[in-house]
Amino acid sequence: MEELFTVLRAHAARYPLMQPCDAVKLLYQNEFGGGHLIADPDRSLARILEEAASCVPCPLSPEYESIGGGLVRAHLTCLAHLTPEQLNSAFVLSARQRSGTLAVFMRKLEFLQENLPALGFAFSPHDLADYLAAYAAQGYPMVSHSETFRAAYHPAYRVVLRELLP
Repeated sequence: MEELFTVLRAHAARYPLMQPCDAVKLLYQNEFGGGHLIADPDRSLARILEEAASCVPCPLSPEYESIGGGLVRAHLTCLAHLTPEQLNSAFVLSARQRSGTLAVFMRKLEFLQENLPALGFAFSPHDLADYLAAYAAQGYPMVSHSETFRAAYHPAYRVVLRELLP
């Protein structure tokens, strides 16, 4: 869990406006990868191209940002070493290769709760506990970034295995 602590702390520092759902999204991606299989790789590429064309550049975003477990968020706003086609290929392959378990994901959520004061997030333990109670009641689905996170950081990325990228 040392790597997870480092990843969470780095994200808290880079994105000080993260909300509980943004931290949960990070853990979800850390455990499950992109969280879904890509049924239509051509449609996936089209979505990457559409999203990249409408992206707002974010100076805070590195090209690849580690989320632990060999995974990165490859940011569409600053791809310098690969084409959208290469990114899509890595995204599709990563989705096929990466799976996780609910039990491990739940341990990561507990780790977040137990270590929250040391991680540097701006939200409170009470806010996190409230969010996690509602999240558990929903059955631990994949979540979206908060409106606060989207407005501040304009996230546009794909979760991929780092080993598949240049």
